[in-house]
Amino acid sequence: MCVAAQALRAMITIEETLILDAEGHAALTLPPSVKPGAHRAVLQIEDEVTSAPEKMRAVPKAGSLKGIWMSPDFDAPLEEFRAYME
Repeated sequence: MCVAAQALRAMITIEETLILDAEGHAALTLPPSVKPGAHRAVLQIEDEVTSAPEKMRAVPKAGSLKGIWMSPDFDAPLEEFRAYME
């Protein structure tokens, strides 16, 4: 594979606290987007975790903001643009 094609490969970052068993093994569940086959992985080992990992913030979703409403005529044509619409 040429160098240019290698540069176009997708890369994902997974940040996880792993617990090692007595033999030094750890389990990590990969996302479904990672297909079976050979992959290159880089592992960075940091100091032992001394506190609980931060909880991830919920991702905002469309329509989840409370107290906001839109006028029933929100999509109606604006009078100011009537000349451009004719």
